[in-house]
Amino acid sequence: MSKFLWTPLITSVLIVGSAGSYYLLSDYQRFETQQAASAAAPFEQLSVSEISDKRILMLQNRLYADKQNAQLWFQLGNAYLYNGEYDNAVLVFGYSIRLTTEPTATHYSAKASALYYASGQHLTAEVKALLDQALALEPSNQTALMMLASNEFMHVRYQQAIDLWVQLLDSQQEGLDRVSIINSINQAKQFIQ
Repeated sequence: MSKFLWTPLITSVLIVGSAGSYYLLSDYQRFETQQAASAAAPFEQLSVSEISDKRILMLQNRLYADKQNAQLWFQLGNAYLYNGEYDNAVLVFGYSIRLTTEPTATHYSAKASALYYASGQHLTAEVKALLDQALALEPSNQTALMMLASNEFMHVRYQQAIDLWVQLLDSQQEGLDRVSIINSINQAKQFIQ
């Protein structure tokens, strides 16, 4: 074959090879997109409750492998609390507290919240003791102060509720819903008058 015949033949092989590579790359990108969509698909059709149940199951499975992991117990307690399984949350937060070297105010206020809802939204002696522990560690613990303020408000002790909400506002914590707290203070003030 002459030198001139090889050039078109090589050129056509290169063009076909480049086009084939382009289509293979395109198929791979399409495959990756389909894989990502199918990985997310099981959750698209689930309700919030079903997603929460799956999260609980996932945390339980992780705890089978690492039963001494206080952080996983705490996460499971929050998942139970979110799911309305208050008795389970109380139990699991208790494990988390026992396994934590130095429990924080967040630990105690989380267990207090679960116990509060488990007892039909009553500020029992045990709930109060947990809130006191939380506030001893962190005097401006948001969960503890909000729970105490709400309890005072519901029991028509408006000035005590206002004082707790003001204490919370004065703490200058980030993430506070200041507008909601101020609205609660104003509502309590109207009831006082």
